[in-house]
Amino acid sequence: MKKLFVTGITGLVGSAFVVELFRQRSDYSIICLVRHGGGRSAEERAESIVRDECRFDGCPEIAEKVLKAMTVIDGDVVTIDPDELARDPRLAGVTEVFHCAADVNLGKDPTGKTFRINYEGTKNIIRLAQLLKVSAFHYVGTAYVAGKLFGTAMEDNPIDSGFNNPYEESKFKAEMLVRGSGIPFTVYRPAIVTGRRSDGRIRKPLAFYRVLEFLGKMKSHACSKAGVDPREWFDIGLNFTTQPSEHVYFVPIDYVQEAVTALFQKPVRNQAYHITGDSPVTTRQIEDTICRILRLDGVSVEAHKQLETQDDRLMGRFLGDLFPYFSGDIKFDQTNVRRELGDKILDWEYGVKGLETLIRAFYVDYFPGVEWIQQLATTQPDREPRRAGAR
Repeated sequence: MKKLFVTGITGLVGSAFVVELFRQRSDYSIICLVRHGGGRSAEERAESIVRDECRFDGCPEIAEKVLKAMTVIDGDVVTIDPDELARDPRLAGVTEVFHCAADVNLGKDPTGKTFRINYEGTKNIIRLAQLLKVSAFHYVGTAYVAGKLFGTAMEDNPIDSGFNNPYEESKFKAEMLVRGSGIPFTVYRPAIVTGRRSDGRIRKPLAFYRVLEFLGKMKSHACSKAGVDPREWFDIGLNFTTQPSEHVYFVPIDYVQEAVTALFQKPVRNQAYHITGDSPVTTRQIEDTICRILRLDGVSVEAHKQLETQDDRLMGRFLGDLFPYFSGDIKFDQTNVRRELGDKILDWEYGVKGLETLIRAFYVDYFPGVEWIQQLATTQPDREPRRAGAR
């Protein structure tokens, strides 16, 4: 029986990986580091996540198998004492580490929390792995260690090109720690994780989904103020003050799950893998698809706007941290992924159809009591949206 130490099992990628690994294998036991919180113990949190993920993946019957093979240690990557934890008898025989715990805060980091979790936390887990003398260190980073790079980001030898936020910088520096640890490693770099390919659904919506939530609420408020039925087309007059991009990498959670689990089982080669897919969408496609579903006119994406409205500024405050991911011009190299997993795993395309599927699924699942959104999310519009300034 192989023994794997895991952090971040309560997150989107960590839980998806663990469940998929147990769907494919029966020769692993796992030790999970989980924080207690929200009035629940570490064990309760871990069990709840495993059951939720198994239901989401359509395999509730394996939840007991996973839980039986899982030992939970209550702890935080930032505050653990690696030397003390390494002496815990529950970690005896651990041969691999899968480090996924992270703070995905794309905004400012005034208290240093994001940097502590992503950098100091990784430093602690590396120290623990060294003390345990593990044979492999698996690290879930991010494709956006590429930061402000323009052009192609290679999978190996990442370059410090400047960063959009402390999150990117902390993940870049944490990856450098992994590379310099002396332990054989694999780095997985996902892009913007979104709903699965089949039906667009996601268990835990993050990042991009804030745009959908914001625009839904903005339309509701604006229509109420104007005395207009929100089921009708409405000119909202909003501008995303950013440069449109041709390369926005949305990556379905089931692809992340499939690719990471497959690569985990390959020989460790001290390499990184872009878990981004090779099917970027454009900012314009995203804009048009959201507006088509919500029946919104008057939305624009422009780097400069002559007159900025109060709503534009409000949107900037709530969503400005996301703007770099809709304006960057990075292409992600797939050489290592193709070599290890072949072209077939990349044989999917997001496109407008995929965007529409994930957006509709989000509104159906996360706005269940909002009748007008439910109606728009499940019907086709009678025309295309009109951009700001169009007649």
